[in-house]
Amino acid sequence: MRFFLWISGALAILLAGALFFLERRIRLRTRRVLADEPRRDRQAERVFDETRMRHSRTGFADQMPLRAPWAAGDAAVFCTAEALFVGELTIPLESVEDAFMAEGALRLRWRRGGELLETELQARASDLERLRREIHLRQKNVVEKLMALVDDR
Repeated sequence: MRFFLWISGALAILLAGALFFLERRIRLRTRRVLADEPRRDRQAERVFDETRMRHSRTGFADQMPLRAPWAAGDAAVFCTAEALFVGELTIPLESVEDAFMAEGALRLRWRRGGELLETELQARASDLERLRREIHLRQKNVVEKLMALVDDR
């Protein structure tokens, strides 16, 4: 019986240590992302007019949680020539690596603070597709991507 208690105690300590390490890692990654918050002009000319969309989630691309002040839920979404605005979240278009449709949602993969993040938006398919096209057309390496598509055919 004592042996069982010793083993249970050791496992509990190991589990607590692992959870502490994981929490610390998430906190440091989140701090790095939030410290690199870009300042973009919300009053600039809009290339995609304000639309209500459901902001499902924003998190690390490896599915680790991101503790950020950007609340998921209905959000006003609009796009300028420099950035995409999802409620309080600002995503510079030059940091977007990919924008693709999956399972009825628009998923954006983008970088901030050295981390790869993923944001998911839900709305009518036509609005999502229009936003996806605007994002792709405004990326700085759009010519290289188009040439790669042409070369593959």
